[in-house]
Amino acid sequence: MKGKTKEILIRTKRRLFGQNIGNNISKFQGNGIDFAELKEYGYGDDVRKINWNVTAREQKPYINVFNEERELNIVLGLAISGSLYFGSVRQKQEVAAEILALLGLSAIKNSDRVTTILFDEAEVRRYKPTKSQNTIYAQVEELLSFDTLHRKSDLQAFADHLLHTVRQRSIVVMIGDFRSFADLSLLGARHELYTVIVRDRFEEDPDIEGSWRIEDPVSGEAHSIDLDDILRRNYKSEIERLDENWREHFLKNRIGFTKIYTDEDPFLKLREMLK
Repeated sequence: MKGKTKEILIRTKRRLFGQNIGNNISKFQGNGIDFAELKEYGYGDDVRKINWNVTAREQKPYINVFNEERELNIVLGLAISGSLYFGSVRQKQEVAAEILALLGLSAIKNSDRVTTILFDEAEVRRYKPTKSQNTIYAQVEELLSFDTLHRKSDLQAFADHLLHTVRQRSIVVMIGDFRSFADLSLLGARHELYTVIVRDRFEEDPDIEGSWRIEDPVSGEAHSIDLDDILRRNYKSEIERLDENWREHFLKNRIGFTKIYTDEDPFLKLREMLK
């Protein structure tokens, strides 16, 4: 096992399997898929399970009750792109690998099955459903050594692919830097969907000026640019506009989301998103 893989896995296992119960990422909460009955709403019931048609007819709130699933099906989808190669603190690719480790091992700790899918413009790799920690270890090591340069991420194609290939209702987590927009509403309607945006602060606000020669990690093309304050502000505004569109889309479609920067602890952000 390579040094970086070992470092991530040791840190992850200390978080998830330590003695302090407060350190654990909250358990994934599935809604079940088998309808059992209707019951009158009571204090503490999940308002998301309210059956609005019956509530309107009876003039008092009723909720849907589902049979509990013995295990959840967790799908971790990583959007592969050349832009993951970037990072001013550590590479986004490394942060994504740690996120995968945290979510994968947390799910296995809860006795749930985990399927991992890597996707750029098409499916690159699919790991079979597993409950084995060793499989997660292998996935993390492979992801850390994966050559992401000159790969383009197509989030819309990825969402459509997940929609048509993940048959069983699942908890789906899409991980990537989300540098383009896509419609995730259908995927979110079929599955319990979460999105984890991995970014570097420098890529959102490059605090430099002057003449620079840069290489696009996606296309591989090199360009010379004169970076001044006006260009920086325009660039930053475009990123903010994209992220605001994402935020509105997530809220409208009840999609869980968080953003994790390369200088942040992924564990804390994931715990906040899932609790």
